[in-house]
Amino acid sequence: MELIYKNKYGSSFSMDNVPNAKCRVQLVIGSTGIFMSEYELNNLLEIVKNSHEPCTCEICDGDRCNKIWTTNSLIDICIKVDDVILELLEDLILGTLFILNMKTTLEENKIMDSK
Repeated sequence: MELIYKNKYGSSFSMDNVPNAKCRVQLVIGSTGIFMSEYELNNLLEIVKNSHEPCTCEICDGDRCNKIWTTNSLIDICIKVDDVILELLEDLILGTLFILNMKTTLEENKIMDSK
């Protein structure tokens, strides 16, 4: 377990022994850890970025929803949010993806040893 990125809202870790080989990132928010793939992180990021849009479900009836809903290969995810949490969650996901992609880019260009 290796720390990837951390902020006031949560942290992300690179995991080796995981239930699903595609989900090698664990997003930890409070005391809850969510295993995710990079694809799922990108999907969650899009949901967070578009969360300012009005919700068309019967409950919200055109108002902005106060929850983030998504599904990954292991579990459905629902996170209660406000503007502060949305900003911190977006930062957490962006920081995680930046570090993950930075390592890949460095390895692909043989700038960093892949050990």
